[in-house]
Amino acid sequence: MKKPIAARVLGLLGLVLLLSTVVTMLFGQTTFVAGKLVLGLAGIAAGFVLGEPGGLKRFFTGRAAHYGLLTSLSAVALAVVLGAANYAATRRPHGWDLTRDKVYTLGEDTVKTVKGLTRGVQVLAFYGQADEAWGRVGDLLRRYADLSPRFTFRLVDPYKDPEAVKRYAITEDGPRLVLVSGDDEQKAKSPDEQGLTNALVRLTHARSRKVYVTTGHGEPEARAETDRGDSLAVKALEGEGFEVAPLSLLEKPEVPADAAAVLVVAPRKPFLAPELEALRRYAAAGGHLGLFLEPEVKAGLDPLLADYGMALDDDMVVDPSPVAQLFGGSPVTPIVKPVETHPITRELARTGLAFPTARSLSILTGKPVTPTPLVLSGPDSWGETDIAGIFTRGAKYDDGEKKGPLPMALVATKSTAGEKVKRSDETRVVAVGDGEFFSNQYQQLLGNLDFFQNTVSWLAEQEDRITIRPRSREGSRLFLTAAQVSTIKFLSIDALPFALLGLGLAVWLVRRSR
Repeated sequence: MKKPIAARVLGLLGLVLLLSTVVTMLFGQTTFVAGKLVLGLAGIAAGFVLGEPGGLKRFFTGRAAHYGLLTSLSAVALAVVLGAANYAATRRPHGWDLTRDKVYTLGEDTVKTVKGLTRGVQVLAFYGQADEAWGRVGDLLRRYADLSPRFTFRLVDPYKDPEAVKRYAITEDGPRLVLVSGDDEQKAKSPDEQGLTNALVRLTHARSRKVYVTTGHGEPEARAETDRGDSLAVKALEGEGFEVAPLSLLEKPEVPADAAAVLVVAPRKPFLAPELEALRRYAAAGGHLGLFLEPEVKAGLDPLLADYGMALDDDMVVDPSPVAQLFGGSPVTPIVKPVETHPITRELARTGLAFPTARSLSILTGKPVTPTPLVLSGPDSWGETDIAGIFTRGAKYDDGEKKGPLPMALVATKSTAGEKVKRSDETRVVAVGDGEFFSNQYQQLLGNLDFFQNTVSWLAEQEDRITIRPRSREGSRLFLTAAQVSTIKFLSIDALPFALLGLGLAVWLVRRSR
């Protein structure tokens, strides 16, 4: 490279380094300022020493000045465009959630709940800036507030407002999100979308609905935390404002007057005649029944089911397709498909359900009530009548066995217009050929828990709670030290942009001098 060209390149690079120190200081990278100042001044000095007499004057009065002016004008125009874009972004903010699990996207249930608010709700979040969750909770509440003007929030520093802490009984280890609407209050059990939405539902559904679960026939303990227990499903119902209580018809064969729904879950022994009659009277008067019945069990509820056009098949559904064997590793855990024609399953039509060891159901003809299917097995499935043989010789279709798709859940309704004593205007009955799909062992599979909750919500006449609920989601996190953050900021905001600028100007200067 010729000496005059080298001098100009060194001088130009030195000038770029010198000017970039301003950016370095603005972003707090003071440790690099001294080095860049020394290098920049050295580059400019070298340019003067190596340059020929009069070169500096020609540089600033010739074509360099012309191109420099155009570059400056372009930079100003770019700054104006960026400023306008930033102003528009602050006035109408919009974001894109690119995370794998859509951590920053609110679920359908949340959106429907917040947009459906009919009264104002304010959330008091007791988090100070020193709290680790302060920023995360604030971002979550802002996303809620963007959905409806009736949802507002206020971040309360517990150290600066001890009176509010005392008023709402806030503790460091307890709930710290308080939802207030008029005289009603609710606390979110967890500072995430699921906890906040559930608290919002409890707050806006002032009247608690009581759901009874029968006992005394070998049913799994509702609150047991074992695999066969239903504690997680019970907690999910309670999170949405339901009160879950046991019901022993052996002690008193009568359903309480405050029952919004009665659930029979996987009984192992048959109901006695007085119990059966109590359930039939309850249903005939406009009661709401959910029957979740296992194969190979004679529960003694056939007359009740026949009243509403249903019958239990004495079989076990087998599905040999590879997809159906993903869960459990055997063909007796079929992946079943919800239908789109009923409110319970409309939101779940594109979501499969996993039913472990389930039986099929039949629709009886000639009955005053005609039920409709809620869930169907796959086209390759069948109802295996030799249940014991499945686990000894393997599953094999035999002539005469029912082929899929098979109804595995039925729903029936009946008007109570002719009843003298009635609990509601309509009897609602749902029968499912499996009583374990929402147990602690299986409730997390596919749409199992949503299907159970939707069923209970429909039975209890809480149709607005029929949806796909938010799941707890965790974002992928990368933890950096302060030094690593400082280095990344320096490289991305300062060093790399100005290095490209200096390199580009140097190339332009060399080509111009040829």
